[in-house]
Amino acid sequence: MKAMKKPTQAALAAALGINPSLVTRDKRRGMPVHSIEAAQQWRDENLRVRYTPEKDREAVTRAIKGESAAQRVTSLHQAAGALLESGGDVYPMLPMISQAMADVPPSQRMRVGVVFEVMDLLTADVRRVQDQGGDVLELTEGPFYPCDKEGGDSSFMGAFWYSVAAGEVRMKAVK
Repeated sequence: MKAMKKPTQAALAAALGINPSLVTRDKRRGMPVHSIEAAQQWRDENLRVRYTPEKDREAVTRAIKGESAAQRVTSLHQAAGALLESGGDVYPMLPMISQAMADVPPSQRMRVGVVFEVMDLLTADVRRVQDQGGDVLELTEGPFYPCDKEGGDSSFMGAFWYSVAAGEVRMKAVK
């Protein structure tokens, strides 16, 4: 199982609507950096903000909701993984996990911790085509969101398979 990743300093700065150098300063002053929600709470309790435009507050709210959605998916994956290990039936959980994955905004998807056995079940249809030698990129349709352009092919394929598991990318209809 993959644990939740903490947000990068740049992601924290963007979510909080501040300059990245302020993240460094506030971190030295005791601001937690393991989650956007914890950082925002610390800032609310420890800093006097002179002016925060409403749009910045909305960005923070969206980031916190995205972080919560990523944590929910991670928890669902872990529960399904534990159920699989004990020999239980995870198939009834798969639609809920898929929808929860779709609810995570693209900017937070790299933070989702997945259980590979559960991902195998969520992506089985598309993987079957790949295993038969088909070109999955040619035979699927729907949007997927590359998470990190600098990550290269592995980031591209990770975003693709995440989108398949989330039900956003599916097999093209046979004509």
